[in-house]
Amino acid sequence: MWWPMLVALLVPAAVAQLLPAPELDAQWDLWKKTYRKQYNGEADEVARRLIWEKNLKYINRHNLEHALGVHTFELAMNHLGDMVRGANGVGEMDR
Repeated sequence: MWWPMLVALLVPAAVAQLLPAPELDAQWDLWKKTYRKQYNGEADEVARRLIWEKNLKYINRHNLEHALGVHTFELAMNHLGDMVRGANGVGEMDR
């Protein structure tokens, strides 16, 4: 009988990974405005937003580790924040 309880706990967590974090709305809007970003519809923007959030989380974690002495350099968000690094080293849309 534990199975339904497990599903009830895991489904909301999985769905949350597919939705943009509302607490980052202002930061996302400022980033888009700063770099003059425009997207081809809502689905494209949501996909790019999720990539941007993942990159922002990575940057923040890295910079926290830098503050703890783990790394010798800091990272910062730039105009490529809505892209992922492809196999050829060039930013690409996450597919």
